[in-house]
Amino acid sequence: MDEPRGFSRAELDGIAPNNPVALQLFYFRVYANTAALKAMGIGPATPDPTGIKIEKDDKGELTGALNGGPSIGLLRDKLGAVARDKTVENARLLMHDLNKMGITAFQDQGGTGMKASHIEAFHMAHDAGQMTVRSFYNYYEEPRSVADVENLIARMAQIKPFQGDDWFDLTGYGETLYFPLHDALLAKAANPSAEALQLWQRLGLALAKNGIHLNVHAQLRGSIEGFLTAMEAINKERPIKGLRWTFSHLDQAQAQDLERMKRLDIYAQIHSRPTIQGALMFKVHGDLTYDMPPLRMIQDSGIPWGLGSDATAVTPSSPFTTLWWAVTGKMIGGKQVLRQTISREEALIAHTRANAVFLFQEGNLGSLAPGKYADLLVLDRDYLTVPADEILAIKPLLTMVGGKTVYDVMR
Repeated sequence: MDEPRGFSRAELDGIAPNNPVALQLFYFRVYANTAALKAMGIGPATPDPTGIKIEKDDKGELTGALNGGPSIGLLRDKLGAVARDKTVENARLLMHDLNKMGITAFQDQGGTGMKASHIEAFHMAHDAGQMTVRSFYNYYEEPRSVADVENLIARMAQIKPFQGDDWFDLTGYGETLYFPLHDALLAKAANPSAEALQLWQRLGLALAKNGIHLNVHAQLRGSIEGFLTAMEAINKERPIKGLRWTFSHLDQAQAQDLERMKRLDIYAQIHSRPTIQGALMFKVHGDLTYDMPPLRMIQDSGIPWGLGSDATAVTPSSPFTTLWWAVTGKMIGGKQVLRQTISREEALIAHTRANAVFLFQEGNLGSLAPGKYADLLVLDRDYLTVPADEILAIKPLLTMVGGKTVYDVMR
């Protein structure tokens, strides 16, 4: 039976005594077995690296847990480079897993550690005719200083979205514009400085002048309000309507934020991270968690919005996990974490037809209609009629992309 705790070094050693195993928990903890600790250069006498707490038990023995955001970077640095042909195989295996979940298209927002080689793997799979998921992505960098901002602005014209096709394409920039303003869901608050917001605004204006779509990571009140004010200033100098600028997450959005977004024609991408973070959110935000994100308010606001999962480090990727959460308001394990739920029909539309807009593919994807691509699923039960808690257990029997079968449970 699942337990609300982490993994011990002994447990992971029992599973894999001879191979390094390390599990990432969100962006602040790693659980490692003995072999993985050795690979990362960590022993009983190792002093705590900067920003990392090496956890030990009462006897001074390593528990296997490494606490602190830098522990994720330490783990990633030890993974090493992947051979070029192996990256393509990994991309194909990833797409197969997505097909098995029932995913026919996705949008990737990049992230820390993102490299050109990761994109190149999909380029190669695409050129070899091996795509089984329509894969769209945003350009991602992490400017952290005035010099970084100036350098990126000087290169902004080199970012050229929509040079691909309906299988693989760059759609814009995001989701972090100026990295020091990247807020954390499990932080109590965000307090962006005026200086940092000015740099954020300069980058945003450069994107607007180049006609580039922007996706903005914003979760907490301070970030949402600060970015909206910057967008309003940008819009006065270079209108952003029509670029489909988008907020991701919006966990602490309020009604006045949505009204400001409507005036600017800004969209929203909402994610199901409370499915595994809900209990931790309660520890930080208390009862505010029940309205994070305010799904019902967003649905009723009239702004264009879509529903999705977010990174694999923070939420399950299955669309049926996301749909179940949106309808029931529960996290994995059954704890109620959201009171602003929506109907099955609203959730399904948000996860399909509405999401096509963010890919600039609403004419091709998102619904079954004459002239659109035959991207569809055959499910093992009826999403619209099964008991709500059974939505979580729905499995595709067949997945088709462009009329071609890419997953069949009978094969």
